[in-house]
Amino acid sequence: MSDNYIGYKSGSDYAGAEDLIEKEWHYLAQNRPDFDRNNIRAVALSGGGIRSASFCLGVMQALAANDKLKKIDYLSTVSGGGYLGGSLSWLWSDLWKKKGSRSKSFGVGPDDFPYGTEGRKFNSADPVANRNQASMLRHLRQNGKYLTPGNGISALSFVSIIFRSIVMGFVSLMAIASFIFALFYLINVFQPGQAEARFFWGIAGISIVLGYLGLHFLYMIVLAALKHASNSKRGYKLRRLFETILPWPLIVALICYLFASIHWVQVSLSGYALEVASGSTVLGALFGAIGKGSSWRKYISLIPHSLQLILAAALMIFGLLVLADYAVVLLKATGGDSYLYITATGAFLVTLLAYLLPINNISIHRYYRDRLMETFMPDAEKIIHGDKAFEAEMANGTPVHDIKLNSKNPAPYHLINTNIILVESDIAKFRGRGGDNFIISPQYSGSNATGWRKTKEFCGGKITLPTAVAISGAAANPDSGVAGRGLTTNVIISVLMSIFNLRLGYWTSNPDPVRQANQQKIPSYLIPGFWEMLRRNKMNETAEFVQLSDGGHFENLALYELFRRRARLIIVCDAGADADYEFGDLANAIEKARVDFGVKVDISRKDLDELTPATSPRQQDMDYPVANKSYLLARVYYADDKAEVEPGRLVYIKTTLSRNVGADIHGYKRVNPFFPDQTTADQFFDEVQFEAYRELGWQIAQDMLNDAEIKPLL
Repeated sequence: MSDNYIGYKSGSDYAGAEDLIEKEWHYLAQNRPDFDRNNIRAVALSGGGIRSASFCLGVMQALAANDKLKKIDYLSTVSGGGYLGGSLSWLWSDLWKKKGSRSKSFGVGPDDFPYGTEGRKFNSADPVANRNQASMLRHLRQNGKYLTPGNGISALSFVSIIFRSIVMGFVSLMAIASFIFALFYLINVFQPGQAEARFFWGIAGISIVLGYLGLHFLYMIVLAALKHASNSKRGYKLRRLFETILPWPLIVALICYLFASIHWVQVSLSGYALEVASGSTVLGALFGAIGKGSSWRKYISLIPHSLQLILAAALMIFGLLVLADYAVVLLKATGGDSYLYITATGAFLVTLLAYLLPINNISIHRYYRDRLMETFMPDAEKIIHGDKAFEAEMANGTPVHDIKLNSKNPAPYHLINTNIILVESDIAKFRGRGGDNFIISPQYSGSNATGWRKTKEFCGGKITLPTAVAISGAAANPDSGVAGRGLTTNVIISVLMSIFNLRLGYWTSNPDPVRQANQQKIPSYLIPGFWEMLRRNKMNETAEFVQLSDGGHFENLALYELFRRRARLIIVCDAGADADYEFGDLANAIEKARVDFGVKVDISRKDLDELTPATSPRQQDMDYPVANKSYLLARVYYADDKAEVEPGRLVYIKTTLSRNVGADIHGYKRVNPFFPDQTTADQFFDEVQFEAYRELGWQIAQDMLNDAEIKPLL
């Protein structure tokens, strides 16, 4: 077993991660004096953007106030929960201090928790500690609009970054277009409407059809020759070979007619443009044609919205190719015989630029990461000393492997959950789910699909804590969606997003040294930037570069790795979007735990009904629905537990209103009827909204910790 890389071990314990977990537990035993692998206690913070971060802050404050946080061995976070988890790991690490600093360290107890333990008062007898905690909490409250924080960065900055990503995405498109131009040049030899064109495309079509029929005829001849062996091994292999080859003539035919139709549309629109107005463009003519087709709207309205978006994306890609063909016509008209030289030179220069440009540094990911870092991982000394500068220079270069445990300060071990995109995996499980859970932690980073590499070696040790947190929250990304489903998992939508470089995700080296020996290699717009558009077969665990996205695209409660580690007590905060109380994230986590680990979580419909706001008879004096409770306690049965072993426990906390929450929370609800399930698209919290969710988390967690069944567990 290598120290730098641990591979998936088929048939081993802990679902193939036995060696990884043994290493991890050895590290915890050295740095947490009371660590007991048979009594692991953990907290999981769910996705949900800034809403989850603020709600989970209240829960963590309550745990610290009751001196329970020091007993927690693992902190597992995903997406929005990772905002807070990353913030706490950063502040617990002491890496925010400058050399020679005399600032007091933050801890996990009632007196030194980084953000205080209530939000209304601070418990430390030390006034300096109280001031520091108050300053940090005030910083979070006042910067809930983290994407447009002010201090020179506004909504226009955000729009400008998106525009830049789109423009830079055209670098990849131009590199591809350079080669596409060559194909269009060949097509331009035969102009539609000419006898040669009709002859060319007619003969091409007939040849492909005859070739396709010929394949079937050849197969029947061979099958007849082997009729006595049709049930033999040879006959079976022949059928498999034929069924593998069969699609290719159709693919070739579709590609030929796609390019032919693109050229036909371009020429037709060009002709139409001249008829509409002298000097008008192909694009203008296209809009004119769309305007004339307004009578189609009533029919389009019958198409489901998701399908409308897919069709719109397909038409946009088709339109870009039409414009590429039109560009060929213009180049030929202006460049004459030098057209091919111009195209070849352009292809070389653009391809070189695509090879040199690092794809991660120019996408929207970088802006998103920096704003998260400035809000949740700031230069704390500047904040606690009253400096108004909004900076995060210290965290900017802090790698994840530097976030180490300290036996003097029993902070939990942080698992940052992301999703590795595997839409073209040869393994049916990964392909069906669209990915696999990929952890980034101080010791090791990786997944079942790739194995786990020591984080200090992974990507050359350059994955910083802010980058890992941003990856875990990369909600908008091609080829990924919640639990492997959603519109952005569609191939056409994904290709269009890739063309315009609309992604929050991140390309990394494959942890597997067989696939990627050089962990220092930087992903570019050329490789792997082309893969999503031209080489989609590389979107799997065998590629030298892999793409990571929001951990919620695999599992949005951050429970998966805790179930793998057989934690005996898990407190999970579910602050995901669930206005209809369908408990989809909980169902997804339970299903994956059962299938992959043989774990059974005993939660009934009756248990969930207690958490669901309902009308009479339970709330005759309320003017909106409330729930009986905001948390539940469930039993967890692990596959290898012996009969005499007590089952594990899962404390499930939900962002739901119960009757006994405070008057201020109910007051906020009356003014904001969608609370506490306001849309995740709202990532611009003001102080009042932030405080409403934080206080809700605080009050629910206090009730939970006073529960007679839960008290003895922690």
